[in-house]
Amino acid sequence: MGTHRRAAQRLTAAIETYLASQVEDTTSRTTTATGYGNLATGGAFSTTVVVPASGWVRVDIRATQRNSAANNTITSWRAVGSSTGTKYTENDTAALIIAGTNNFPVGLSYLLTGLVPGETLTVTMLHRVNAGTGTVDYRQIVLTGLP
Repeated sequence: MGTHRRAAQRLTAAIETYLASQVEDTTSRTTTATGYGNLATGGAFSTTVVVPASGWVRVDIRATQRNSAANNTITSWRAVGSSTGTKYTENDTAALIIAGTNNFPVGLSYLLTGLVPGETLTVTMLHRVNAGTGTVDYRQIVLTGLP
């Protein structure tokens, strides 16, 4: 990922150090929980990025998931700032939801604004089902600090 500069903008270390972070998990994992949480094995799945001067971070999450029956497997996320606390809470309204036994890849992008420059933002994927066993075969988080 590169840095984009405005015309006549002075090149400084702060401009060049906006960060991106990516993490992926290719291990098939399951959940039977009806409330949001981590999958059965592997613990928390998260990554961090330092918030740039703009206070903007783009969050991209992707998952390939299915259920053991005609039920929903649901993936959402939580964002927490190191000094300001929770900035986004997991919810079903803006979640990745797959119904049934067919494995489907799904993804979403979200722009977090109004963050505190310089703090560390941690994004964690969380999962649940409405019934049955949810299986997540692939998941990825990409965080990009925007100038």
